[in-house]
Amino acid sequence: MKIFERYILGAAVPVMLIGAGVFFLIYLKFFFIVKPKRTFSPLFKKKKGNGVSSFGALTVALAGTLGVGNIVGVSSALIIGGPGSVIWMLISAFAAMVLKYAEILLAYRHRRFERGGISGGAMYYIEDYFGNGLGRVIATVFAVFCLVNTFSMGCMLQSNAVSAAFCQVADIQTWVIGAILAVLCGIVILKGVRDISPLTSVIIPIMTLVYISMSSLVIWQFRDNLGYVFSIMVKDAFAPESAFGGVCGFLLSDQVRYGTMRGLLSNEAGCGTAPMAHAASKAPKAAEQGIWGIIEVFVDTVLLCTLTALVILLAFGDRIGNFNDLDEMKLVIASFGTVFGNAAEPMIFIMVFAFAFATIICWAYYGSVTLGYITQNTKIHSAFKLIYIAGVFVGAMQIGKAVWQMADIALAVMTIINITMLFFMRKEIKEETEYYL
Repeated sequence: MKIFERYILGAAVPVMLIGAGVFFLIYLKFFFIVKPKRTFSPLFKKKKGNGVSSFGALTVALAGTLGVGNIVGVSSALIIGGPGSVIWMLISAFAAMVLKYAEILLAYRHRRFERGGISGGAMYYIEDYFGNGLGRVIATVFAVFCLVNTFSMGCMLQSNAVSAAFCQVADIQTWVIGAILAVLCGIVILKGVRDISPLTSVIIPIMTLVYISMSSLVIWQFRDNLGYVFSIMVKDAFAPESAFGGVCGFLLSDQVRYGTMRGLLSNEAGCGTAPMAHAASKAPKAAEQGIWGIIEVFVDTVLLCTLTALVILLAFGDRIGNFNDLDEMKLVIASFGTVFGNAAEPMIFIMVFAFAFATIICWAYYGSVTLGYITQNTKIHSAFKLIYIAGVFVGAMQIGKAVWQMADIALAVMTIINITMLFFMRKEIKEETEYYL
């Protein structure tokens, strides 16, 4: 397992993600950078047709990516790589943007209209590319590992991260947090998760705006130090340890919401999960919905992660790069506490809880879509819901090393399969992009 963690998760998967991102940026001629008006202007026209709105699909996908990682994961990257890691996060974001765009485009083109709804994702474009024989086998392998990821990363590790965060500073039993999360999630999941966009369309924008407002107040308080902080970030960015911490911090830290104590995991760009949410959109063109994936990465990393980094770096001033005496969560609380005082603790934990709740619901949706590809048996689907809710409760109390290992393996397999498919189907991606432009 150590070899797997070092050479697959620590080297092969990150290099594959960055390499594929750079390839597609060049292959698609940096279209969203050189033609921004043509790329983004159609997004804001009113759409007609079946499915959720493009914005609704975006909020569902954001529910799966926003979370503890945007708050605590960034502090992890700063502790590992120093101030320069922020620059590398932004550089790495461009690779993730184009990968997210490509996989969403394919999921939209190969989606299915069935059971009164819309289903899409990597499973379907894998099957369409190879055919019912080999394609069905590879797609089923992807779906099985996605289900493993759903129960481990999206369910148990997420609820465990919330309970761990609360118990660091509050005298609350972990089973209480688990019970509250399980009940709230159960209400939504048992009702049906096929259309959760009305819920995420409310939670995600509100919590995002609240977090932006909180961060902006801290940044405004220390605005005189902005020039110094930016100069330190740029100067430090090209030190070897900062480059490593920043690139890996971006690739890994978006998923740290699944466990603040464990460190860094993997970014969802390229692993094929977000396309399940975007495929249900009523956007008129596949590439148009893919553009929302670019916006998703922008909001998740360029905006929120950068704000978190600036809050920490500005608040700590002359202590930049010397965070070893604080863990990730306490570092964030101490940074916001410079402006909000004792109110910082409950405010941050409310943010963590809300983002985690949305993430758990989103992954229940991903699991439902994935299971729907494997079987239509209603009894199995009902059992899935009950087991998932139980996993939320159990995960809040205790997590074994095996759960983390399952998440690692599942994520690596999904990413390798999906990135390979993006390369195989690159001509289709390019043709659809040129048609859109």
